[in-house]
Amino acid sequence: MSNFSEARLQIREAQARHRPVEEMVRGACVPYFRRGEMSIPAFKLPPGGDPETDGRAKSLRLMSKAASLPIDFFFYDLEDAAPDNPDFKPLARRFVVEAFETLDLSGRVRAFRPNNIRTPYFEDDIVEVVGAIGEKLDAIVLPKTETADEVRDVQEILRTVQRCAGRDNTIRLEVLIESPRAFVDAEQIAAIEDVSALVFGAWDFARTIGGRVEPDSWLQDQGTARQLLPILAAAHGKEAVDAVTATLPIRPKDPTDARAKAAYEAAILAAKRDAEDARRIGYAAKWILHPDQIEPIQGAWTPSREEALAALDLTRRYTEAAIAGSGAELHGNALADKAVVGTEWWQVRAGLNAGILNASDIQATGHTLESLERTVRTR
Repeated sequence: MSNFSEARLQIREAQARHRPVEEMVRGACVPYFRRGEMSIPAFKLPPGGDPETDGRAKSLRLMSKAASLPIDFFFYDLEDAAPDNPDFKPLARRFVVEAFETLDLSGRVRAFRPNNIRTPYFEDDIVEVVGAIGEKLDAIVLPKTETADEVRDVQEILRTVQRCAGRDNTIRLEVLIESPRAFVDAEQIAAIEDVSALVFGAWDFARTIGGRVEPDSWLQDQGTARQLLPILAAAHGKEAVDAVTATLPIRPKDPTDARAKAAYEAAILAAKRDAEDARRIGYAAKWILHPDQIEPIQGAWTPSREEALAALDLTRRYTEAAIAGSGAELHGNALADKAVVGTEWWQVRAGLNAGILNASDIQATGHTLESLERTVRTR
């Protein structure tokens, strides 16, 4: 009889090396939950108005309204949504700080978007805004990224500003991928410790490769880039956020205008379609530009209670089948193994995050949340 002691030793040595490498899934290293991310202009000046007074009033009114919207993640925008004018950028910074200091922004992920690191605005964006309200920030949205080295530098700069201010909270980075060079570096960017998400910037991406964003075809036209970002992000336990929908829902000024009403309804349906597509291919959230996009977009990641309970029950049955000695469970007229049940587990997680499921629902299964999740994870 053959002696396999050498092979057994080799196996055990290999296992000792590989056991510490856990299965990595989307969001394992992300400390917050969101289904939509909404951009809010940090500076808005009425025509002919005074920047200091009228600009402040209108800007803070916009930022205050945003604080009342049912959005999971919002950011005040110092970049594209604030005029590229050295006279207005300082006012925009001041208004962002005032908004954070005076508004109730609790119950959602709080962020702002600075100008990119190559601009003359970046230094004051970081020092003046983060320096003033860094303890209230969960993240910054980093635009026009080109390389992973750039993101590492921003990470260290933020840590230094926080340390100088005597704070210990980590400000996460949501990094826009909107150029071919950033796309090539996306996997390295996702590996950076404080990065939470890769954000697809469809319009700038199209601009930098000489393409176009067409409302009816962009999901397919940019399909390769869109599909890869959730994979690269999840490989490091991070998440991906999908780009804006190409058509905005503009409410008809005249309620009897059938054409305007149809265009508005079509834009809402487009937001819903794009968000559902993003969810299916692994995105955790989608960018939002208009309040009327919140419900159709966040709804794509929000199961009904019936759907969430059905997914929870399938997980329970699979867990109990595994304990009893079976590796699969019937799901309709098909067998559901670990992989199938694992895809349904996202519905359970989404239900818990959205408050559709609660601790009592988990308790009713007779198992803990950890034991249920352990069943559908590779270990």
